[in-house]
Amino acid sequence: MSSRLYAILIIVSMLCLLVCKDPAVEQKIDPQLRLQLKNMKANSQLDNSISIVFKTNEQLTDAHKTVLEKKGILITGNIGNIYTAKLPARSLYDLAKMRFTDSIQGSREMRAHPRDSSTTIQENFEE
Repeated sequence: MSSRLYAILIIVSMLCLLVCKDPAVEQKIDPQLRLQLKNMKANSQLDNSISIVFKTNEQLTDAHKTVLEKKGILITGNIGNIYTAKLPARSLYDLAKMRFTDSIQGSREMRAHPRDSSTTIQENFEE
């Protein structure tokens, strides 16, 4: 085979690696988050920051955290192997490709229940 054919084969292989998405990676990302990412891509907003929750199959080491930081992924908290993070939308697939990542979901705003705890506290001060 000629060297041109080898070069074309290498280029096509590299393009496939960059463009083709691994189904296992896709399955790590929550469908709602995938839809959000698709909409952000359509609106050229992949540089916008998103908040996520992700689960790992091992505790993250300092080396893991350094790699994440280089990708623009900022870990904001964790409980065990469940982490919260802020990252540019374009870095989401980078996180999903990492072997220690099990699943990724979009962060949801949590609100306290509207129970009337202020009167209970106030009553305690009056006694």
